[in-house]
Amino acid sequence: MRIASIALKIPSLSISNQQVLDFVSFYNPDQPAELVAAYQRELAFLLRRSGSEQRFFRDRDRKETAIDLIVAAAGEAIAEAGLGRDDIDLLIYCGVGKGFVEPANAYFCAEALGMNCSCFDISDACMSWVRSLEVAQAMMAAGGYRNILIVNGEFTAYEYGFPDVYRIRNPGQLSYSFPAYTIGEAATGTVVSADAQSWTFNFRSLPALASLCSIPLEGYRDFCASTTNIGLNGINGFVSFGGALFDAAVDNMVQLVRETVTDTAAPDIWFPHGAAIEPCRRAGEILGLDMNRVYLKGFPVYGNLVSASIPAAMCKAKAEGSLRRGMRVVLTPASAGMSFCVAEFIY
Repeated sequence: MRIASIALKIPSLSISNQQVLDFVSFYNPDQPAELVAAYQRELAFLLRRSGSEQRFFRDRDRKETAIDLIVAAAGEAIAEAGLGRDDIDLLIYCGVGKGFVEPANAYFCAEALGMNCSCFDISDACMSWVRSLEVAQAMMAAGGYRNILIVNGEFTAYEYGFPDVYRIRNPGQLSYSFPAYTIGEAATGTVVSADAQSWTFNFRSLPALASLCSIPLEGYRDFCASTTNIGLNGINGFVSFGGALFDAAVDNMVQLVRETVTDTAAPDIWFPHGAAIEPCRRAGEILGLDMNRVYLKGFPVYGNLVSASIPAAMCKAKAEGSLRRGMRVVLTPASAGMSFCVAEFIY
């Protein structure tokens, strides 16, 4: 399998860290000024430490929609791959951002693109794009598929938090709400084509940590054994214990890289999931990596793009010349669930 193309589309409304802090003031007019100011100080500190600078949302005043950006990203990826839309055998939609529980969101994407191909969704939080790549490789190896389009539309700012996440319910809520303030929006399209190259994927899952990051639906209590840590921000509210997640991510990713990457000096470029810079840097330093080869430029510009963070970073690196054909690439996403992966391939 080879990546034939990747395309990225970002909505137009840039949200700075200062605007995030301003939202806290605006949405808490009934709270004591001292409480709001203290909350803002702690939030500002956490944003600086994470490496956050800005993120992008859809501009609703300009009628920006998720499907328009998804179609633009997918269309650009197909064209860049030198293909027509009829050349795509399968469309996989992945990620957290979605408009439908049923049917698969992939069908609506294909309809908007004027395509008539096989369709299904893959959902595994921030791991969804990499899971889709593994599935795509397996399906092409089994025969019957030559070109597969992987699409994600990570548009969740309004659906899973805004503006409720800016309302202060208790002084300690940053412990499980801070990551929501770093979330950005984006659409990516990736075309993968059949090729002699075989990627390697190594996954590890820790289901015992599933409650550290979740977005519950109505009736979720019937679908889990324990409700500890779940629903603290209400139905459809994003809950994420960032500190515990990042600590687990560093420990487990370091262990997985040591077990699966024979020579850590050999890869030309590493792409971790862009949820924060500090834990990625910490893991890289523990592993003794050349940090100039660990690509961390996506998160400060785009924020946490969930399953779109790695393809977005690859697009940015490609545009800068940091990612070139023939490079040995390692993907190291860590995701809610929790799950971890080391994927290696030649770009």
